[in-house]
Amino acid sequence: MEKKIITGLTMGEPGGIASEITLKVWKKYRKSINPFVYIGNLNLLLKTNLLLKYNVPIKLINNINDSLNIFKNYLPVYEIKLKEKVNFGKTSQKNSSQVLLSIKKCVNFALKRKISCFVTNPIEKNIIRKKKKNFDGHTHYIANMVSTKIPVMMLSSPEINVVPITQHISLKKAIKEITKKRIIETTIITNQYLKKYFGIKEPKIALAALNPHAGENGAFGNEEKKIIKPSIKKIRLKGVNAKGPYPVDTIFNENIRKQFDVIICMYHDQATMPIKILDFKNGVNLTLGMPIIRTSPGHGTALDIAGKGKASEKSLYAAIKKAQEIALKQKNWIR
Repeated sequence: MEKKIITGLTMGEPGGIASEITLKVWKKYRKSINPFVYIGNLNLLLKTNLLLKYNVPIKLINNINDSLNIFKNYLPVYEIKLKEKVNFGKTSQKNSSQVLLSIKKCVNFALKRKISCFVTNPIEKNIIRKKKKNFDGHTHYIANMVSTKIPVMMLSSPEINVVPITQHISLKKAIKEITKKRIIETTIITNQYLKKYFGIKEPKIALAALNPHAGENGAFGNEEKKIIKPSIKKIRLKGVNAKGPYPVDTIFNENIRKQFDVIICMYHDQATMPIKILDFKNGVNLTLGMPIIRTSPGHGTALDIAGKGKASEKSLYAAIKKAQEIALKQKNWIR
């Protein structure tokens, strides 16, 4: 078989901007990217297309491989039925199971190499959590499906790469979960995948501190002395070029951050805030440590502007491009 790649694209929250930005990416960039297939609801795309007058030709397919032949002329759709009518700007509890089904389909297609990689459109976690109580986001949900114990979330852009040690949990809980084991495992996996996905031979890794001024010798907290510094010492003994902990009020300064390939952060907002300030539109969420390639745009569902034609497609385009770059590098040809 000829060596080709296909990207799966999940439906995301139906009432959000996912259908709009999907149409925009196909319309603007289809000639410069490899084929992708929307694993979602046909009527939702048609409704968005008509409302916003994008005039994108859309075609339903039953075989994922058919997208190879039609992508330049049609946006291919692998159908996921919805249980309730979609109103832009509003969520639907009844449709949450279908949102999860779209993710499951992409994961299964990726495991079977029906698709080379996939991109998850933004979802409303609180709505899905009403159906699935322990749901805390795409990363761990997908990791559980592929039996990955330690999924690592990297936020990547041309300006900066960051990795949070802890993810979608309260700050109070996050501080308790910052352990030597977690820091070491996260940093080792990040190092491995900077080599594997980015082709960096000897990654340079910075670790951020937790407390103000990196604890200032215990004056503002002991986590740096007791947890982070000993972890870095062990990481370096494994041959990883890791340094720190650096005070958070200086590490994101351009002159310092540009010396490193990634900054490991201690909690979610410590990582997401700088990338969203520095390069919001080009930010991509990339999951490391899994046997399948998954990325997502760096923004949410934007319910407030859904159906209005105001949403930027740049982050979704960046997520598709990044997934496809990795798939090509890894030779994840479809079967």
